[in-house]
Amino acid sequence: MAIDQTEILTPGDVEREYGIPVSTQRVWKCLNRYGWGDLTIKVGRSTRYRRADIEAWLAARKGV
Repeated sequence: MAIDQTEILTPGDVEREYGIPVSTQRVWKCLNRYGWGDLTIKVGRSTRYRRADIEAWLAARKGV
């Protein structure tokens, strides 16, 4: 099954669409704060995210 490329986001896409600054994403990824590191997909040296994972993460954080 091929993944729709519009469903894969760069850190810049996450910043634009969800308002989480790239610098914050880097810290959260490094420390796995809030489980953010578990959301990352490494493609070579690049970091990517699945839109569904980001939206599920946000939904889970809504009540926190």
